[in-house]
Amino acid sequence: MKIPFSCCSTTGTSRNLVEFLITKINPLGLVSASPKLSAPIRKKINVKIESVYEVVSEIEAMTGISFPTYYVDPVLMVSISSDSSGEIGILYARTIPAEVNGKISILIQLSAPLVLYASKSILRLVMAHEFLHYLELVNQFSTGKLLSEISPTSFFEETYEDAKRAIDPAKVFPRKKKLTKDLGREFQAGFSNEKLNEKCRKSWIEKGLPTAKIRMGANQIKISMNALAKSSFDPEAVKLLSTLDSSK
Repeated sequence: MKIPFSCCSTTGTSRNLVEFLITKINPLGLVSASPKLSAPIRKKINVKIESVYEVVSEIEAMTGISFPTYYVDPVLMVSISSDSSGEIGILYARTIPAEVNGKISILIQLSAPLVLYASKSILRLVMAHEFLHYLELVNQFSTGKLLSEISPTSFFEETYEDAKRAIDPAKVFPRKKKLTKDLGREFQAGFSNEKLNEKCRKSWIEKGLPTAKIRMGANQIKISMNALAKSSFDPEAVKLLSTLDSSK
């Protein structure tokens, strides 16, 4: 999921600098610092993170582009629909544009339950999907194709918007037919893996491990035009996006 954003002429909501530095140095920095996770759970995450490293290397090898800064969040985000339906969805991963030191950084947030409970194939799909959102943000920020996005209020709308915002996987992973097919199948109607959901519910939510609820309308940040003007992005990502634009 890519977090919707809007532009403003003044400084937008900035990510806590200390937290950013922890995640920049070590993807497990927040997990290690969390007093709400037991030592056995932290140990399991430290073992399972190896699968994340492997998937990151795979995506970089497929595309020739460095994977953006990513980190594991010890708090599971659960999103609640802002309309009368009261629907609830688990946000296993999010792509977040944030202002740090007056510039834009794009981060990929992975939930601890995703790292703990997802199979390698599901982890690959989720991270590839977030990588597509990362490229879409780079495209919008680097080309000036920036429009304020209104956050959807229901999961039906959000499912549609999430799929619409991501770049076509076939253009980014042209030689990986199975991956692109699986991405299209799993995310066309919004990602929801029943086995992973059940494991997350029983082993994380029902055991009272760190969980935070947010409303869909609140799942939004602001980016200042000043920060945008000062920011630069991965040249290889920009090069690929320029190639995709010219082939339209």
